[in-house]
Amino acid sequence: MIGTLHESPLHAALKLYYARPGAQFEVPVEGYIIDLVQADGELVEVQTGGFKPLRSKLERLLDYHPMRIVHPVAIKKRRTPRKLLNIFEKLVSFPTLLTHPNLTLDVVFVREEKREQRRHLLEIVEVQRFTSAECVAQFLPSALENFTLKQLITHMRAQKWTVECFLYCAKALEIVELVGKQGNAHIYARRISGSTARLAP
Repeated sequence: MIGTLHESPLHAALKLYYARPGAQFEVPVEGYIIDLVQADGELVEVQTGGFKPLRSKLERLLDYHPMRIVHPVAIKKRRTPRKLLNIFEKLVSFPTLLTHPNLTLDVVFVREEKREQRRHLLEIVEVQRFTSAECVAQFLPSALENFTLKQLITHMRAQKWTVECFLYCAKALEIVELVGKQGNAHIYARRISGSTARLAP
């Protein structure tokens, strides 16, 4: 089958998990091979690596097709907040596309095992779904209205690079804005409240 020669067992298992009755696999759509096309026309792409390779495909197809990105994240037992925050290291490739009404991002927390250097799905533990800028806004600590990067790192309890990626996405989505400086530190202000926003189940 087209596109499956080097496919990992994890990738194949997630396609089967998401496939609904009438779905087709490895379908050519406007010059691209799509992992899964549902009977209602939704395009599903399982992306186990970085998101940068998806950008041109999304920019070409999103205006005409509903699309879902499925991104697996391996965990041992339970999903930790840090594991979910790491998604922003991938989202820097196209943060503004999260506001597109045709795009859904599913972060799928899985238990997996490696056999002969290949990833095999054992269990799907949880799915966190991103459908809008508000889903990103809910990660901004409620105690912060005006803040520096250092303060954001302290409140989010995450690595500097991860928080920088989150802040980049939040600025691109106009969740926060740069409002000034405090010495050499930039000061940011909240524009979209995350207090009532929730990740879609």
